[in-house]
Amino acid sequence: MTSHLISRRGLALSAIGAALIGLPRGACAAFLDRPVRILVGFAAGGTVDAVARVLANGMGPILGQQVIVENKPGGSGSIAANAAILAPPDGQTLLFGIFSLAVAPALVKLNYDTTADLTAVSQVASVPLFMLTVDKSPFRSIADVVTTAKAAPDTITYASGGVGSSAHLAAELFSRRTGIRLVHVPFRGSAPAMQALVAGDVQLLWDTPTPTMQTFIAQGNLRALAVMTKERLPAFAGIPAIGEAGLGGDLDVVAWQGVLVRAGTPREVISKLNNAIVQTMKDPATRERIAAIGVEPMATSPEAFDAFFKAEVTRWTDVAQRAGLKAQ
Repeated sequence: MTSHLISRRGLALSAIGAALIGLPRGACAAFLDRPVRILVGFAAGGTVDAVARVLANGMGPILGQQVIVENKPGGSGSIAANAAILAPPDGQTLLFGIFSLAVAPALVKLNYDTTADLTAVSQVASVPLFMLTVDKSPFRSIADVVTTAKAAPDTITYASGGVGSSAHLAAELFSRRTGIRLVHVPFRGSAPAMQALVAGDVQLLWDTPTPTMQTFIAQGNLRALAVMTKERLPAFAGIPAIGEAGLGGDLDVVAWQGVLVRAGTPREVISKLNNAIVQTMKDPATRERIAAIGVEPMATSPEAFDAFFKAEVTRWTDVAQRAGLKAQ
């Protein structure tokens, strides 16, 4: 579909949304009266898909409707985002957004405006990143990496799950803050990137706390140099926070996940969806299942997530541009 057609469709949907917001309170009663879709911009079977499905299972009984997860991988999540934006603004189609959604404007030529065409409902997960090396590596601290890299620029390699991933941009942010140059080796997904690190093909990796990562650390194959947070995490108290390295602020990186809808969706519908997410995340069984996947479950107000999401788009677009990444 051309940008012209999408623009015309977007104007029409915006008009519909504006009209719906003006309806009396009871007029929204007909919404969420059929199965709700959650669009996931990545293939089934991964961490993102797993969290979305746990969320869907929890929201269904609360909404009184079946909540279905649909996978639409590709374009750093922009294919799913585009589908959500083209759907009617009635709350029946949700977008399961993640970190890459905030980076997409810098990597992909989009035919929509990320912040103007999407409205936040709630953040649902916070996923910290860890800076890792192999146990046989000479690097015992952040300072070791910085000192070595300054003495021999462009010699230290790091893997990531792909260009524009949270791992890639966390490394770029770290490199620019410390004034060093690392060599990026992208892979198609975090699993092969992890295998490359364990095999010694690369020297560093930024990754989320997956069960595989934690197993490798427990077995002595990997060493965590830092977690990219201001303070240490209670669950990983033995791992230094990047905030302890004396490199200044703004180095914390979170591979977040959250729910958004088409702009123009009535406030009452957004409130109903947010309430369903909040209730879902209060359920001990749901929290346990999400925590087992390796992420921190949470729920926020639409306003809080909206502010966070817009700040992430601004922040990571700037980092990507400074790294020389260009929209394809």
